[in-house]
Amino acid sequence: MRLREKGKPDGAIVALDWDAAQAALLAGTHVSAEGGEGERRPDQPAESGDLDARPQPELEALAAERGVDISGAKTKADVIAALRTQP
Repeated sequence: MRLREKGKPDGAIVALDWDAAQAALLAGTHVSAEGGEGERRPDQPAESGDLDARPQPELEALAAERGVDISGAKTKADVIAALRTQP
């Protein structure tokens, strides 16, 4: 997963394995560099558009960024439902 250190807009993008990335996101030291701040790669679906097209790990990272509790989610559909219930 690609992350950028929080508070440093010109900070370098680092690639971390899933567990390290989740720890950094939950600690609040990093933010996703996967297009979450107004920049979107052409191959990424629009955030407000189609969550169904995103892979589950990306949805889980999005939930972590938004502070959405997905501890009870067992499937990708559960994660999407939790994301859609948040404003």
